[in-house]
Amino acid sequence: MDAAIGMIEVEGVAAGIVAADAACKAAEVRLMGWESIGGFTTTFFSGSISDVAAALDSGETAARDIVEQVTAAPLNQPEPPCRNFVSFPVREDAEFPPGALGLVETRGYGIHLPTNDQMVKTAAVEVVNVLTVHDRVVCSLVLGDVGAVKEAIAVARAELATYDNLMGTALIPQPRSEVLAAYAVPMGGSGV
Repeated sequence: MDAAIGMIEVEGVAAGIVAADAACKAAEVRLMGWESIGGFTTTFFSGSISDVAAALDSGETAARDIVEQVTAAPLNQPEPPCRNFVSFPVREDAEFPPGALGLVETRGYGIHLPTNDQMVKTAAVEVVNVLTVHDRVVCSLVLGDVGAVKEAIAVARAELATYDNLMGTALIPQPRSEVLAAYAVPMGGSGV
């Protein structure tokens, strides 16, 4: 059993995905999954106390590049019930091709339909998931090579240029497989 759990909470979900990837690349931690409530998403990972501290530092820094509201905290020597926080664990059966991950996040679902359509028609990307979390936050995840994902994000930003509720976009050039297995696997229905 790992000695610590790290938690990074952000507004929306895109910054949480970026934080999870940065945390997993910074230290020997295991991504546990994520939880969302009230428009905020918390990413959970576990490992040694020192690895969790390093992962928290890196993940928090990466998340702050996307959103202002970020909370990062360790839970050292957690009791067994504290390991049951995660509603959306990393899927063990998920496989994805190598490439880049693009994130487009807004408040409101309807705008994603034409935006996703334009991204797919313009760039060689695939929309692999549309996460809908509380407080009308919607995050589209696209996969493709780095150039195609950059192009898709540029198309999305152009499509959303006059939309007041664009929360942000992000590009992860080589996302960790466990990050894709936690966030890019469709959950069925319309998300959370």
